[in-house]
Order: sequence, then C-alpha cells, then structure tokens
Amino acid sequence: MKIKFLFILLFMFAFGFGLNAQTLLVEDFAYPAGDSLGAHGWVSFSGSNTNVLSVVSPGLTFTGYIGSGIGNATHVSNTGQDAYKGFDSVTSGSIYAAMMVRIDTGHTGDYFSALLPPTSTTNYTARLYAKDTAGSVAFGISKGAASGGPIVYGNNGYTYGTVYVLVLKYKFNTGTTTDDEISLYVFSAALPLTEPSTPYLGPVLGTVNDATSLGRIALRQGTTASSATLGVDGIRVTKSWSNIVTSVNTISTNVPSGFTLSQNYPNPFNPVTNIRFAIPSNGFVTLKVFNALGKEVSNLVNQNMNAGTFEVKFDGAKLASGMYFYKMSFIADNGKLFADTKKLMLVK
Repeated sequence: MKIKFLFILLFMFAFGFGLNAQTLLVEDFAYPAGDSLGAHGWVSFSGSNTNVLSVVSPGLTFTGYIGSGIGNATHVSNTGQDAYKGFDSVTSGSIYAAMMVRIDTGHTGDYFSALLPPTSTTNYTARLYAKDTAGSVAFGISKGAASGGPIVYGNNGYTYGTVYVLVLKYKFNTGTTTDDEISLYVFSAALPLTEPSTPYLGPVLGTVNDATSLGRIALRQGTTASSATLGVDGIRVTKSWSNIVTSVNTISTNVPSGFTLSQNYPNPFNPVTNIRFAIPSNGFVTLKVFNALGKEVSNLVNQNMNAGTFEVKFDGAKLASGMYFYKMSFIADNGKLFADTKKLMLVK
C-alpha cells in the first residue's frame, strides 16, 4: 500500500509541476483597456517615456488560432516606450514566438518585436520587421543588429488592417558560435498542425554571435519615419510547434450537465486518436499529453472556452509506441476547478 501511495504521489508531482514545460509564455492582454502593460508583468525600458505601451480594446481575432478572441490587445506605435516580459530561459532546441498582428500604417521598415537574453535589454535577437512596399506590407527578420546582417524581407502583398498570425522561430545550433538560425512563418488562414517545411523567410543566420540563452520577448516602438504602427495580441512563446496551434472541434454548444473527459477513441491507436470533453460553463481549459515518466509531449488545448462539448485530435506520429496519459484541467469562471486523467496506448 505504501509503495502504491508513493507511486501516486510521484505521478502527481510529475504531472503537477510539468504542465508548462513546453509553453513558456502566454499573453492575451486580458486586462482592463487603458492599463499600462507595466501593471501586468511587462517591464518598460528605453524609448520615450511619453508613449507607454498599454492595453487597448477590442482584442484581435483569427479563426483557429489558440489565442483568438481572448481579452484585449496592445497597440505598438512609434517614438514611445519599449517593454519586455520574461519567461523561463532556453539554451537549446528551438523557441517559437507566435502572435496575432494587424498592421495599421507602414513606413520604410523597422523591427517591432524581438527576443532578448534573460538579463539584457539591448541584445535584441530574432528581430521581427514590417515595412510598406508599394502600398502593401512586407515582413522581415534579422538575427541581430543591421551591422551583423542581413535584414531579410519577404514578398509584399499583405494588406493593412488585416489580422495575420506570425510565428518567429529561433533555432539553437551547436556547430559554431554564429550558426543559430531564425525563420518566419506568416499565416492568413488557419495554422497547420505541423510545422511547414518551407517558411515565409529563412532560415537566416547573420554574422552576429549566437545567443547563449533567451528569456524575454520585447515589443519595440521605433521612429516615426521607419516604424509601422500595429495591433498585437495572443502572444505565445513555446518550445514546440504543437503548443501554438489548436485543433479543437466544437461538437455541441448545448450546455452539458457536468464536466467530463471521455476515453480517447480509437484506443489503442496509430498514429491519430480523438479526445472528447465537455465543460458545463465558461472557463479556462488545458489538455496535455504526458509519457509514462510524466514528461509533457503535447499541449493540445490551452485557452478560454465557452460551455459545450468538444473534440481534439492527438497525433502520435513522432512518438514511440507505449502508454501515455492525457490530463485535462478546467478552471470555471466562478473559480471551481475540475481535473481528470486517462490512459491512452500508442501501438505502431
């Protein structure tokens, strides 16, 4: 009995403390309009003190994006205060920084967002640009400062006032001190469940030294002559592509009588299975998959949802055969917490 109890405690510990292993930062600007970002965990630095980044209403929407329609947004202007928000620093693998972006005005081109080392406010890494080209928008990236080049812009043709999802990727490599790669994906429709083989831009290297670690994301308000003005919302910083996409299908909008997490079907499965769940009120849902050691292998749902019955697909194509666990947590708007865990078997 003691051994069994110890095993349960270890299992709960692994699940309870590994929930956000892949998701580093979620920012939906779910704060009152008019608040400064500094009141909600962002740190202002550099730039003019007269134009502080703040929360604006309404938020941005993008069909199928996990951060769509949650909370409000922020507006990045120019000649104003810059700000960053921290996350657990990463030193290897890849970082994905996704966000909804609506370009309002464009100029000759400058960067409006970037990653930073965990203790720096100057070493802007993986810079994200926008500029006007022939009356439409082109997006760009650079690994670092222009002197370490290159600043690379993609094709124009993106329209003002339209919401796009941008995914900026930084990949740590170990060959030399200047071989880390950055890439940019731009979407005007639903994000694919797996990372596309060809990005909009990249991979781009440059000659600047690689980052030894990254632990902050910054929003930057540049000069009037060069910088775009834009809305930003639904920021997700993760260590895997799967954590920035959602594949939740609505089965019914009728309010169920209670919280349920159904057994996946088919089970055993190879390589795709379906997981259905129901929530009796509005609230925040997380649904994650773990291996037998309690390590998170997929983040399927991580968002505010309305009451109803839903289904999500889990693709185990890149995983080894074996037993896995999926855990759902639901925090209702009234503060009540529900959680359940079930097993699923991948057989190849």
